[in-house]
Amino acid sequence: MGTITEVEEIKEFHVHLYWLSTSRRALTDAETLLDLIEKKNAEGYFVAKPLRVNPTPVGPHPMSSCEVWVPIEYFGKFYGWVAQMRPSTVSLMIHPLSRHQLLDHTDRVAFMGPSAPLNVETLQPPVTEHSPAQYPELGLGYSAKS
Repeated sequence: MGTITEVEEIKEFHVHLYWLSTSRRALTDAETLLDLIEKKNAEGYFVAKPLRVNPTPVGPHPMSSCEVWVPIEYFGKFYGWVAQMRPSTVSLMIHPLSRHQLLDHTDRVAFMGPSAPLNVETLQPPVTEHSPAQYPELGLGYSAKS
């Protein structure tokens, strides 16, 4: 692990849904969970933005996956909800979004369900200058007004 001299405030997270590419049931379960996440978003229950579905491994992710962005303002509510709604065929890999992409995917990662090894060779070890704000138009996470 690199030397961290200062703790930065984490304001955004990625929750990656993982499922076996060869399992039709797992794919159906993942699609159902993503539909429920979209429904809860539309209802205003929480803010969690699913991104593209990857039917095969992509980047460091070793299996089929979908990334969901969650700002800190809704992380607790989303986590509590998904802990109860996650089907057993879908694992979740959860990590903060900080300036340290490699650490976020290794030392700072948590799994809900079985874990999976990541191909960290695809990640950039250099530290970025700023934390990676996503969906600035929502005014949440790193884009929130102080």
